[in-house]
Amino acid sequence: LTPPGRPRRFDARFFLVDAEDIASDPDDFDAACDELSHLQWVPLSRARSFDMPFITEVVLAEVAARARDKNPPASVPFFKNNDEESLFLRLHGRPMTG
Repeated sequence: LTPPGRPRRFDARFFLVDAEDIASDPDDFDAACDELSHLQWVPLSRARSFDMPFITEVVLAEVAARARDKNPPASVPFFKNNDEESLFLRLHGRPMTG
């Protein structure tokens, strides 16, 4: 979501879930308002044809590369763009323990 009065997003986070794992109707946008009222599902194969910010393009490329692998990734992408130059990193987590 874009903060009110700001021309661009900051600290964007992207979450990915398999549509088969959604308990409610994924096509029900009746309660959406403002910016969320324009939501639509787009096949991944068509998504990159839309005019999107560069970081969204990067995320979609990552999603396409991981779409068939349901295992947790060894690392996740992190794009730092708050200095004079942009930096693309991979963050490595630790295994979850019970």
